[in-house]
This record gives sequence, structure tokens and C-alpha cells, in this order.
Amino acid sequence: MSKILEGAIKNKKITIFFVIVIVLLGLYSYYMVPKQEAPDLSAPYAIMTTIYPGASQVDVEKRVSKKIEDEVSKISGYEYAETYSSNNVSVVILKMKYGTNPDEAWKELRIKMDDLQSDLPDGCLDIDINTEVVETAGMIISLTGENYSYEELAYYADQIIKDLSKVNGISKFEVDGELDYEVEIEVDYKKLNYYNLSLDELKRLIQAQNIQIPFGEIKNGDSKITIKTDSSYKNIEDIKDLLITVSKANGSVLKLKDIADVHEKLDDSSSKYRDNGKPAVLISGYFEKGKNVILVGKDVETKIEELKHNLPNDLKFNEVLYQPKDVSLSVDNFVMNLIQAVVLVIIVVLIGMGLRNALIISTAIPVSMLMSFAIIPVVGIKIHQISIAGMIVALGMLVDNAIVVSDSIQIRIDNDENRLSACVNGTKDVAVSVFASTLTTVAAFSPLLMLDSSAGDYIASLPKVVIIALVASYITAILITPTMTYLFAQKSKNKLSKKKMRGFFTKTLDNALDHKLLMLVCIVLVLGGTSFLISKLPVIFFPKADKSVVYIDIKAEKNIDLDYTQNLVEQVENILEKQDEILDYTSSIGSSIPRFYDTLHVMADMVDNAQILVNVDLSKSEKYKNNTELVEYLQQVINSSVTGGEAIVKELEYAEPIGHPIKVRITGQRYEELENISEEIQTVLNNIDGTINVNDDYGNKIYAYRVDIDKEKASFFGLSNYDIQNEVSIALKGRESSVLRSDDSEKSIRVKTNIKTIEDLENLEIKSQITNQKVVLKNVAHVILETQMPTIIRYDREYAITTFADVKTGYSRKDILDNLKSSIDKMDLQGVRLTFDGEDEMINKYFGNLGVSAIFAAIAIFVILLVQFKSFIQPVIILCTIPLSAIGSIFGLYITGQPLSFTGLLGMISLMGIVVNNAIVLVDFINKERDLGRDKVEACRAAIDKRFRPIMLSTITTVIGLIPLAISESQLFKPLAIALMFGLIVSTLLTLVVIPTVYTVLERK
Repeated sequence: MSKILEGAIKNKKITIFFVIVIVLLGLYSYYMVPKQEAPDLSAPYAIMTTIYPGASQVDVEKRVSKKIEDEVSKISGYEYAETYSSNNVSVVILKMKYGTNPDEAWKELRIKMDDLQSDLPDGCLDIDINTEVVETAGMIISLTGENYSYEELAYYADQIIKDLSKVNGISKFEVDGELDYEVEIEVDYKKLNYYNLSLDELKRLIQAQNIQIPFGEIKNGDSKITIKTDSSYKNIEDIKDLLITVSKANGSVLKLKDIADVHEKLDDSSSKYRDNGKPAVLISGYFEKGKNVILVGKDVETKIEELKHNLPNDLKFNEVLYQPKDVSLSVDNFVMNLIQAVVLVIIVVLIGMGLRNALIISTAIPVSMLMSFAIIPVVGIKIHQISIAGMIVALGMLVDNAIVVSDSIQIRIDNDENRLSACVNGTKDVAVSVFASTLTTVAAFSPLLMLDSSAGDYIASLPKVVIIALVASYITAILITPTMTYLFAQKSKNKLSKKKMRGFFTKTLDNALDHKLLMLVCIVLVLGGTSFLISKLPVIFFPKADKSVVYIDIKAEKNIDLDYTQNLVEQVENILEKQDEILDYTSSIGSSIPRFYDTLHVMADMVDNAQILVNVDLSKSEKYKNNTELVEYLQQVINSSVTGGEAIVKELEYAEPIGHPIKVRITGQRYEELENISEEIQTVLNNIDGTINVNDDYGNKIYAYRVDIDKEKASFFGLSNYDIQNEVSIALKGRESSVLRSDDSEKSIRVKTNIKTIEDLENLEIKSQITNQKVVLKNVAHVILETQMPTIIRYDREYAITTFADVKTGYSRKDILDNLKSSIDKMDLQGVRLTFDGEDEMINKYFGNLGVSAIFAAIAIFVILLVQFKSFIQPVIILCTIPLSAIGSIFGLYITGQPLSFTGLLGMISLMGIVVNNAIVLVDFINKERDLGRDKVEACRAAIDKRFRPIMLSTITTVIGLIPLAISESQLFKPLAIALMFGLIVSTLLTLVVIPTVYTVLERK
């Protein structure tokens, strides 16, 4: 090592050249590395949607949903499936286990669904498989205009994306909001009764008239001529003129228009979009992976400005979501934090070590950071809020090694040693302890890379960036800092470690050494008090996302049509329009907004579902300090004024979606039992203070008519159950019979009747396939009015109802859960199973994983120390700093009002590798002093005297580097920064007293 170091110093020009190369490479890498808002999360979800025209929810469940459930449960990596069976539609949401290869899973899924298709009922459409449900849009732009229909807006949107798709870095653009229409043939059932014709026969007749059968070819000399007929429908008039029958008596012709009204109508499966209450279509853009979204976003903006000149002036563009701006803001804030931290660190080192040393040491920050940026793209890390936070966490530690090395060299220079010799020997003196300190910090962060969960994936780039930065700082401290010191260092006077400050710690240490037992008892009591303090901290999984966006999930109480759901949406929009803090809002009816954030729950496209994305600005608000206060107010107003369904106002979440903090999933074999238990649980929750939005996903029962067939009478008239059920289904719900194709569109043709009342239905005549005669329905069946569930929900192949509640600000989720569980213990559960699936369960699961990581980190640190010190006792002494840091972290979180969150606990675990560094340096110097012949007490005092300055400086610089995070508005990383800062401060102050005391007690040599 001496030769390498000496060579680097003697060949200082080459060393400086390599530093310049690293700086340039880092700058280039920083500019080119992909930048995005959040880490990529590959949540393995898929949605299977199957249309079964005319089927009731019971038929859909038994004949479609269950079959799909059984097949998907056989796929390797299956975790669970949620099934929603409603009139005409089956929706199955499949969740695969974490770590499953999605490509293999989706390949297997498609094969199974293809094989299953033939087992589904006749008339059931092909299973639609969507495996891109969690793909997040990078930009969503709404297109509106006062005088434009949805079709016209969609036309312009199609023209726009043709040009936007040419922008490099965009994987695709999609247009949402173009309404689908169908041709409805509404048959007059009274006229149909007059003719010996059934609805099923009419449906097949319409279908037969719209097919093309190839006739073959005729040979004509040396060529062949294909013969075909043009028998398909070209327009609605062709359908109206369809010949039904010809009278044998007088030759009169019966056409379809004589017995039916043929017209276009909106397809029930369509979705509508609105922007600020006006009809809109949405243009959603998706970035290619590995691209810098900031640069791509600028190209898109330039292209849009060009396109506006070729579009009507009254077409309006609105940026519903534009990720490049958010990413650019995050990066700009990071650069500002970096500049602030560098300035603060220089000031601290300047005070402690003088101007020259301050400049020498401070070069470690940009050099180490740019070296890290040069490495980051090689290991596949992108620039986003998590990796940026990792850089800020590492910021204060980047000079720690340089401070230790520079101080060691400075001591030799101050003792008149030759400059070259001082640089080489001074670096050698601390090389082992610096290396061990770097290794222990790396060891503390490394287990965080092994968190086997989505939350672990979400924060994985933070420990990766810190580890890379630490390695870079070690290389900088060992090779570049000695070279810079050789060039610029001079004799200096200590400023930070003046006698008063140093004397305070020496006196405190003397008192501790004289009263060892009392000092140790005090430490134990403080640790006990800290344990009590933990119970007073609010515990959360992840805070809500720091974005100026909230959203509203809407569920209509009746699964009727889009118009009914739209009425509910308009009620909510009227409330939003009156709020000054709301900039704009975008609504979807019959589906969700194109996925605009990674952690959104998957929502099925159904006519009773809707969603509103709301952009807010609270910067000038006097009413609301944060999104949570605004959300609670909006929820209160909505609950008191909106009718016809429920609307839940939500904030965005980090890492993994929880939704409602309190959730109880009730599963069993009979819906009646589940419903009873759900109502009991809701009653309990409503009586507990602090709950809001208490409800379940069962919904209100709806009224429906059931045709009760008299089998004896039906058999007497030659009618089968199929004859009756099929004809009634077509009459009421309709049945697709064919397709009307034009040059630019394709519309399904649906047959139904004009039956409006129960009397109309009872007078419908049913044709027997056996006797070919028609019988009035009321002669063979009774029509009964009864209640039924709107949607049949199943979870993992069992009937399920999820009961949920939100918690008001200022109330304890834990207390509410304890009260709920206490009440549930007294209930008769009637054989059903309850599963708690809210925030507490996520905390128990993931905090447990962090606990395991902490154990592995402690073991790794112990092994490193064991190798370095070749002693079992001394590593134990050094590890005493870990509980000391916990005292500071818990105290810091408590006095600043921060919760113990996933990132706060992450900070405490990360602290393990940082706080031992000071103890390593201290114990290493105590050992060296004892090697010179001093006793334990004298060696401890001498080590404090010599290592006081670098220990204090490294602590202060690390804390200074975390200040930007601690004072930021980031609820995600503020707990992490505070846990690190307070833990490090308290640990350092106690380390200077406790470690020497424990050393004198345990070290017997």
C-alpha cells in the first residue's frame, strides 16, 4: 500500500488527471443517466374480463368466473384472485407472488385461458387478458373543446399521437375516451307475438344475412377468378330492410323495420372522461425504460407546441399528469441540497481544521459523488426520489474518511515530519481503521438489499447508492486526499478541539471512570426510558406521498348504466368546483383514470365504477396545511351531500398500496353469513371514536325479477327451461347477433325488446322448439320480485366481503383495532373466517423483515470487527454504540413529532454501521496508546485527546449533510434523516464517555 500511495503522490499530475477524468465522466453520466419520478415496480397483476351477454350475476359466477378461478389457481406463482361477477360481465384480478417471473406467468396464463375458452357457455365472448394493468403513464394530457363531440375529440387525439409517437424515448401513446356505439334492434314484443317467430330465430336470421361464404374460383385461361358475394350490412338502412318473412296468403313482405326500431346507442362497456366537468379524451404517454424522462419530456413539449398551430384554436390541452416536470423539480432540489451541504461542510471543516484543510477535505464530496454517478448506470440505478435520497444520506459521510486521513497527516506535519513521509505514514496509521469503518457501514446497509418484498424493491436503490458512495469516498480518502494534502497542506492550529471543549469531555470521562457502576446504571435506565418512549410514538407503514394530487374512488350503489354513475360523479365535481385549493380535476366514468401512480389499487372497468384525479395547490392555503386536512374536509362534505353511491377521497401512497388502514376480509361459503358479520363489524366500528368512511365492498342489494317456471305446465306446452330462459334473457338484456362494419369502425348489433313493465314481460310469447307453437309466459311461469346482490365478490375462490374504515387525524389506529378485536372476540362468527389486512398487518410483516436485516447487519459488523481487532471483547465494546444510537433516534423522532415509519426504522438500522465508526477509531487508538506502555485509563484519556477533533468533525459533517432532508417537506425521508441525525449526535457524545468506561471494565489484558 505504501508504494501505491507514494506513487500516487509523486505522480501527482497523473493522479490529478485521473481525478479530472472521473469528474468529467461523472458529469456526463449524471446528465445522461435515466431520470424518473419513482423506482420501477413490477407488480405481477393481470385482469381477465369476460362478457357473457344476457347472463345474470349468478350465471356469470357459476359458468364463467369459477372456471377462470380454478384455472388461474394452477399457474406457478399464484397468490390469489379477486373475482367480480355482475350482470353480463366477469372480472378476475389475478395477483402473482412476489418474485414470480411475469413473462413466464403470463405465457402460462394465456395458454390456460385459450384452452378454457371452449368450456365457457355459448354466446360468451373471448376472454380479454390485460397484463399491463400496472403500467404507469408518464404523461396524461386531456383534450377538450366546447363545440366538439367525443368522436371529434378522439379524431384530433388520433392525429396528435401519430406525430407524438415519432418522439424518441416514447414507447407508446394511447387515446382513452372515444365512445363505442352499437346498433340496437329494439323489437316490439306485441308485433313479435303476432308472428310465429322467436327472438332467438330473429337473432340467427340477422346473423345469417351478414356472413360471407367464399364460392371458390373459376379458371379463365391462364388465370383464376375468385367469385364472391357482397351480402354484409353496409349501414343501418340495410339492417332495417332485412327481409323477415313473406306472406303465403297475399305475398306481402315483412321487414325488420316493421316490427323493430333500429338505432345506434352508446355501448354499455364504454367509458367516459371529463376534464373540469367538460367532455374530454385523454392522451396517455408511456416512456421507454432506461430513458431520461426530462429530456424526452422537453421533446414532447416542443412537438405539442408545433402541433397546436395545425389544430383548431378552440381545442384545449391540459396537463393532467406530466412526470418530466416532477422529476426535474426533484433533481433541481437535489442539486440545491448538494450545494447547501457542501457549503455547510466547508464551513464546519474550516472552523475545525483551517482553510487549507477545509478545501482539501471538501473536494472529497464532489469527487466521491461524481465517481458514484459514473458507477450508478453500470449497476442499473436510475435517478429518482429514492436514489436522490440515498445520495443525500451519503453526503455527510463522504468526508468522514477524508477527515480522519487528513487529521492523521496534519498531526505529523505539525510535528515537523517530512511532508511526503507524513502523507504516507499518516494515511497508513488510519488505513485499517478507515477501511473497517467503511466496511461496517457497508455491512449495515447491505442487508437492506435482501428485503424480499415490494417495499424492499422500492427502497433498494437507497442502500445501493450509499454503498457505492462510501466505496468511492474510501478510494478518494486513501489516494486523492493524501495527494491534495501533499500539495497544499501547511502547519495549522486546532480550532474546534480547544481546551474548554476537550476538557469538558475529559472531566466527564474522569467522573465516569470513578463511578463506573453508577454510569452503567444510568445508561440502563435511559435505555429503559427509551423503550417506554417507543410506545408513545405513532407507528405507520409509509407516509402519504408528497404530491400535489389526491384522487376520489367512486362506486354507484346501482349497477345500471353510465348515466346513473355520471350523475354521482357530477355531484362530486360540483363540490370540487367550489374549492379554491383545487387547480383542476379529471373524471373517468365506467373505469379508472389511466394509471397515474405506481401504488394505485387495480380497479375493474365496470359501469358503476368511477374515479376523479384532483390536482391541488396548498402553498397559499390558509385552511389546510397538508393534503390530509383537505382530504378529511372533502370527505366530510361528500358524505353529507352526495347521494346514490359512495365517494372515498384518497391520498397517494408510497411503496405498496394499503388503501384503508383498517380492513377486515370476511370469507366463507354463504353470502348471508358474511353479510351479517360485516354489518356487525360496521356497527362496532361506527361506535368507536376516530373512525370514518366505515363501509364494505358488498354494496346495497338491488331488486330484480326472477322467472319461476312451472315445469309441469311448461312440459305440457313443449317448452324447455332453455326455451324460456333464453327468450327472456334476449328480451330483457339483449344478445349480440352480428357486427356492422364500415370503413373506419365496427359496431356490434344487439337484439332486445321494448319490454318496460312486469305486465309486458308476462305477456311475452315463448316459442317451443318441439311443437313450434308459441305460449304466453304467464301461462307457464310466475315473475317474482326479489332482492339480490349487485355483484358477487370472491377472494381466492371463496365468497368474500371486505369491511373497512379510515382513521381520523389525531386518533390511534392501534387503539381502534384493539377495541375492534375485543368486540369481535365476543361475536358468533357463524363459521366464517376473518382476516385483518390493513396497515397493522403490513407493519408487522415488513418491520419484521427489517428486524431480521438488523440482526444480519449486527452479525456482519461483529465479524468485521473480530477480524480487525482479533478479540471477542473489543467488538462487543464497540457494538455498545448501537443501543446508544437508538436512544438518540427515538428521542429525536419523539420531540420532532415524527412517526416510527418504515423509513424511520430504516434510518435506525442504517445508523448501526455509522455509529460504530467513531468507536472503531477510538478503540484503535486506545490499543495503540497501550502498545506504547500506558495503562487502560491513561490510554483512554490519550485517545480522547487525539481523536476528539476527527470524531466531532465527522459527526458534525454527517449531521450537516442530513439537514436538507430533515427540514424538507418530504414525509418519506424526514423520519429517516431525523433518526440518523439525533442517533448520531447522542451516540457520539455518549461514545466519548461510555466506550472508554466499558473498555476499562471489560478489557482485562
